[in-house]
Amino acid sequence: MSNDLLRYSSPGADAMVRDDVVNAMRVREDAAFIRDDGTQSTPRGLRYWAHADNILAANGTASVANTFSDIGSLILKLLEANIPMIAPGWVWAPRTEMYLRTLQNTNGFSVFRDEMATGRFFGFPFAATTGVPVNVGTSSNKSEIYLVDFAQVVIGEAMNLIVDASQEAAYHDGSSVIAAYSQDQTVVRAIAEHDLGLRHDKAVAVLTQVAWQPGSV
Repeated sequence: MSNDLLRYSSPGADAMVRDDVVNAMRVREDAAFIRDDGTQSTPRGLRYWAHADNILAANGTASVANTFSDIGSLILKLLEANIPMIAPGWVWAPRTEMYLRTLQNTNGFSVFRDEMATGRFFGFPFAATTGVPVNVGTSSNKSEIYLVDFAQVVIGEAMNLIVDASQEAAYHDGSSVIAAYSQDQTVVRAIAEHDLGLRHDKAVAVLTQVAWQPGSV
C-alpha cells in the first residue's frame, strides 16, 4: 500500500487493508480445502480426498426429475458406505444454488425454495462458495456439488494467522520484483499454515459435470 495512504488517511486505513488481506486468505483457504490437489505445498481438498466410487457425473439434461435423481445418488453413496451422517452438508457454487432456488415444476411451483429458505436442502445445511468452480468439465463450463459428512473432516492448523508489515521489503508484482522502500510503500504479508484430511474417503460424494444454472430447465 502507498505510504501516503497511511500518512494522510484516518487511522482505519491500515486496518482496512489488513482486513482485505485476511479476507483474501479466507477465500483462498476455502478454495484450497475444496479443490486443491495436494501438490506445490497446497492442501489436498475434498475433491481429491473423495473415493473414486463416490465421484458421479450429473445427467446431461437438466430437469426436475434428473435433479432429484442426481441428488439422491449422492446421498445414497454416503449411506451405502455406512457414513454416520453426524454433520452432513452441501457445498456448491452460487450458480448452482440459484438454479435450485428458482427450479420450478411443470405447474410453475418452486420445488426447493421453501426448504432452502430455512438454510437446508434435503434436510442438510448448505453453503455456496466461489471455491467451487464453474469452468471445469466438458466445454469448461461445468461445476460440481459436494455432499460431505463434516464430522469426518479434520483440519490442522500449524500456527495462528501472522500478519506483518514492512517498508523495506520487496515483492513480486506479477512481472518483476519491486522494492517497497524505493516506491515509498508498505508491504503487508500474511502467513497461515494448515492442512485438511478425511477420516474416511467415502465421507464425501462429488457430482461432476453440473451444468445447472437459472433457466436451464
